[in-house]
Amino acid sequence: MNLSSTSKDSIFKSLLQAAPDGVMVCDSRGVITIASDQCEALFGYPLTELVGQPIELLVPDALKAKHIGLRQRYQEMPRRRPMGSGLELHGRRKDGSQVPVEISLSGCVVDGEACVIAVVRDVSDRRRLESDLTRLIEQLKRSNGELEQFAYIASHDLQEPLRVVSGYTQLLKRRYVAQLDAEANEYIDYAVDGVKRMQTLIHDLLAFARLSTHGRGFQPTDLNFLLRQVLANLAAQVDEAGATMTVGELPNLRVDASQVVQVFQNLLSNALKFRRPAVPLVITLTANRDGDYWRFTVSDNGIGIDPQYSSRIFEVFQRLHTRDQYPGNGIGLAICKKVVERHQGRIWFESTLGEGTSFHFTLPINADEP
Repeated sequence: MNLSSTSKDSIFKSLLQAAPDGVMVCDSRGVITIASDQCEALFGYPLTELVGQPIELLVPDALKAKHIGLRQRYQEMPRRRPMGSGLELHGRRKDGSQVPVEISLSGCVVDGEACVIAVVRDVSDRRRLESDLTRLIEQLKRSNGELEQFAYIASHDLQEPLRVVSGYTQLLKRRYVAQLDAEANEYIDYAVDGVKRMQTLIHDLLAFARLSTHGRGFQPTDLNFLLRQVLANLAAQVDEAGATMTVGELPNLRVDASQVVQVFQNLLSNALKFRRPAVPLVITLTANRDGDYWRFTVSDNGIGIDPQYSSRIFEVFQRLHTRDQYPGNGIGLAICKKVVERHQGRIWFESTLGEGTSFHFTLPINADEP
């Protein structure tokens, strides 16, 4: 289909006015020859006051002299410069105020003359959101710092009186055991046990709070070595449970070794803890490549998990059983989730109540430190 010159001009003008951004064409002298309606809304100049004026009319006063040199160099060697090229640019409005903008430039030839097409986008809302986001991040950093400081203070200030209570309660029992009846001695035991559980709870809470703020750098790590450490730590529990452990070959990955140890230890400890009476316990740990990740699976034939608890099992201090049935503070899986997510992975489980559970978590092959 052939179009007349008039038709082409009409289509060009329609496209120009339909563009959501301001569009201008400048000749080789930097004079605006064409401007879209959006330029009027952006800069506050009627189009009759823009066309025929040098582009420096829209440049902040402090940058006009420099801009002339930059424009001339660009016209000598025009190249396409896309939006968002990392430049902090501002345009000058008619009232003298400035508006943050992004500018795309490209060279063209009009009637044999080299010209430049400039597409100008108002990014005021984006800059405002970025500023708000930066301020929010700073507030979160301060809040996290205050939280960490509070955790340290709580750890120290609460642990000390707990040690005093525990020490004097046990001293009371030793010194007056002959003068106390069985019920009184039982009460003392309850008090000592309560203090110990409180000390463990404070320790676990502090450990959870420090996961993000005191993480170590990611280093190439042989996960087989980490697992051997974990199995050495759990040797007594494995013997007590009479468990059969099957472990596959694990990869080398860039991780925070001190934190990944906690993941293995918590998952294996849970498998050892939540076992079925009179059923030989079997635990397996495997690792398989899954695209850009390694997927780790810890499976057992223990008591299993009721599906109704799937939404809360990784939350802090969520317990599914009483302490009389199974000891602990319900923080181990929350730590696992926080560590895995810090490594840009995810964690989930599959379970059949009364038959066993499989916990899966992924770690990326090339993890970026947060």
